[in-house]
Amino acid sequence: MKDSQYITHDLGARNDPKLMDLQMEMGGQGLGIFWCLVEMLWENGGYIPANYRSIAFALRWCKPAEVEKVVNNFGLFQIEDGQIFSRSALERINHKKDKIQRMSEGGKKGQSNRWHKDPERVVNNLPDKEADNDPDAINKLINKQINKGLYNMPLTAAEFFEIFFFRNLKDPAGELKRFIDYYNARDWNYQDGMPVTDYTQAAEDWKPKLTGKRFSDEALRWYRAVWNAARTRMQDASETLLRSLDALTLSGQQLTLRYKTDKAGRAAAGFILDNDLAGDYKLDFRVSN
Repeated sequence: MKDSQYITHDLGARNDPKLMDLQMEMGGQGLGIFWCLVEMLWENGGYIPANYRSIAFALRWCKPAEVEKVVNNFGLFQIEDGQIFSRSALERINHKKDKIQRMSEGGKKGQSNRWHKDPERVVNNLPDKEADNDPDAINKLINKQINKGLYNMPLTAAEFFEIFFFRNLKDPAGELKRFIDYYNARDWNYQDGMPVTDYTQAAEDWKPKLTGKRFSDEALRWYRAVWNAARTRMQDASETLLRSLDALTLSGQQLTLRYKTDKAGRAAAGFILDNDLAGDYKLDFRVSN
């Protein structure tokens, strides 16, 4: 994600007394787990579920008990309502959000002049036939408009798409288009005229056109761990995992993954199997007809 390209921390943080205690007891292993947890907090807005097994599975090189020890034994993290967080990380995350917000508001002033010179919204120029034939075309077209500076968006289409995908919406690509059309038409203000300040929350609160879940919760939790692994290793793989997945069905310990193209299926299968991400599941990769 765009906002997760870097994190901030104090130079010499390794000499913090709490981190020194961590290193003395757990060595480099503990320090590595600590920084991975910090990255995950930044990637997820400051909070992650206290599911040590899932975290260890996402990292792949440590045990759940080791993750639990790092979280609970050194005063580096806090847990509330089943969520892990760090007060210092939250302060930095919020500071960065405030900075981005200020920059965004400054950019909107310059953007508004160009925007209102062309009252016909960009969305009216999207070729609906192409989008209907290929849902991914919606995202590609929107991103092209963003690159031209024609869409007034605080986050990228990919970042919003990730939210809709993991909300388990039946049509994340379609909801992405509806969401962006709606808020661009209102210059990113709510219906009551109040400006949107938390864009992620706006996406989380968005009411989809199609109700119901796309995948089972258990299957999607596993897939999110796979996606997190891809996101930290290679961005192209994480994009393929989200945009090309057509179906994900779970029957017992059998997971069937169906992708839109043979190329996407092979890429996803290669990444998952090469990185030993199957866990306890037996996987079957297929291509949609």
